[in-house]
Amino acid sequence: MRRILLAPVTVSPTKPLTPTHVKYLLSLDMLQRATSGSAAVTVAYRHANYAASPQVAGFWDHLERHHPDAVYSAMAEEDIGELYIAYHRAEDKPPHALIATTLDKAASGWVHPATARLLDIWEDHYRLLGLVDPFLGRHGPELADEADVLRLLVERHLCIDGRSCGAPVFLDGTAAGYPLRAIIGADGQRNYLLYLLRELIPLLDDYDLVVLAHDTELRTDYQIVQHVLVSLGAAVTRFEVPRVPTDGSTRSARHGGWRGYTLGSYAGALVAEFGLAAFRLGLRLYLVGSLGRTAKQSFSTEHARRWSRRATRLLADGGDGWDPATVAAAGVFLERAVARRGYADPNQVATAILGQGADVPVRGLAGIVLGTAIMRDPLSVRR
Repeated sequence: MRRILLAPVTVSPTKPLTPTHVKYLLSLDMLQRATSGSAAVTVAYRHANYAASPQVAGFWDHLERHHPDAVYSAMAEEDIGELYIAYHRAEDKPPHALIATTLDKAASGWVHPATARLLDIWEDHYRLLGLVDPFLGRHGPELADEADVLRLLVERHLCIDGRSCGAPVFLDGTAAGYPLRAIIGADGQRNYLLYLLRELIPLLDDYDLVVLAHDTELRTDYQIVQHVLVSLGAAVTRFEVPRVPTDGSTRSARHGGWRGYTLGSYAGALVAEFGLAAFRLGLRLYLVGSLGRTAKQSFSTEHARRWSRRATRLLADGGDGWDPATVAAAGVFLERAVARRGYADPNQVATAILGQGADVPVRGLAGIVLGTAIMRDPLSVRR
């Protein structure tokens, strides 16, 4: 069986889960479930590996300086999200040298209480969504030694190390037409791409294919990473997930605008109205299938309710379970999808379910993307 490494960019545990984040997580989950019948899929997703990046540790340092007495264990994710917005709006961000202590603590495994609280909340969300791994982000591969990785990249002419003359360290993809990309600044600040490469490079020999998953805004970064990994001998492909607009805008969570659109603000009512299985399937069909690769339509809870209702009808047509013949037919369908690109594209799987063509094993596909065990024994949901 082929071995596939699914390597997504992580959602930083610094804010609430927005429709964009939920779409991304459900896309990863569907990719893993739909591909696992044809290949052994391992997911490299560990928040601790990126904690020392400025995006995370900079926020932690801000909280330590400005909110030293906050009781994060009692906060909702939206409360922490408001602090994250305030951090990005602040005009007095300290330079890299002044947050070195926090960066060192993060690199040594320390987790700020605000992020610890978010990870506990997210675990509940992941169980609610029916993800394969409700502990997503809490475990994964360790980082390789920084010096060893940089030495390898320099030897392969994939990196320019200017530290000896006070300049940055750059990934060098110019031979393939990509711009230089700083991964260590002249001030010593580490970019997330360095942590990504330290995570992935030691794993390359163990897998037949690496699938890099990311949002469209990170396309250039991940094109450079793909070039680096291919140059090191790996087979690599990319899977992009576009952001979901809210109120006509696709702004980042750091800019706000997510009030009323976080998972916790609408999920409970939909589960109560349609049941857990229909909520899970409906959200997958809506975010991954209906919004798909373009995501031009803004998210709305009314649309989520409409798709949950449609999922209820689809599940009712499927009966109480998924018989072996139906699941086997879905497996054959997915094997063909995997053969085309090396993995089962979740957008295509979702649209196949939506199309309900005569040659599409709709019920089997729905059972696979949900997990048949979930259909028969739903996970309890803490509210």
